[in-house]
Amino acid sequence: MRYAVLGMLLLFALGDGCSPPPNVVGVQDFGHVTGRVLDAMTNHPVPNALLSVGSLYTARADVNGAFMLRAVAGDQTVTARAAGYATATADTTITKDTTVSIGYIRLVPLITPHGEATLQPPAIPTPSPSPSPAATTAPSAVASPPATGSPTPS
Repeated sequence: MRYAVLGMLLLFALGDGCSPPPNVVGVQDFGHVTGRVLDAMTNHPVPNALLSVGSLYTARADVNGAFMLRAVAGDQTVTARAAGYATATADTTITKDTTVSIGYIRLVPLITPHGEATLQPPAIPTPSPSPSPAATTAPSAVASPPATGSPTPS
C-alpha cells in the first residue's frame, strides 16, 4: 500500500501521463475534405477512384469523380488511386468543424501517347452566396438618382 501511494505521488509530480502532446488532435477535433478526381488527359471524371488520408480514412469517388473524406484533421496528404492511372496526391490543412475543398486531383493514365501533353484543369467552381431570406420574398425596386449634368425628363 505504501509503494502504491508513493507511485501515485510520483505520477502526479511528473504530470498527467494521459494527456496527449500539444500537436495531437483530439477525436472531436475533425473536419472534412472534398474534391474531384479527373483524368489529366481528358478532364473527364474518374469514377470509383480510391481516396485516402493515411490508411484509416478512405472514400470512393462517385460517378462524377466527387468525394468527401470525413473525420480528418490537421496537416494531411490526400492520395488518389485508380486502376490504369499513376497515383496523385494533394496536401491540405483541415481545421475543426470545417470542410476544405482541394479542388481537383488529376490522375495521369499509365499508358499515354508519346509526347501528348495533359490538359489544363477546368476552372474550380466557386459557390454562389446563398440569398438572404429578405431577398427571396420579393424583389425591391431601387431608384437611382439622376446623373449630374444629364437632362431631366419633362
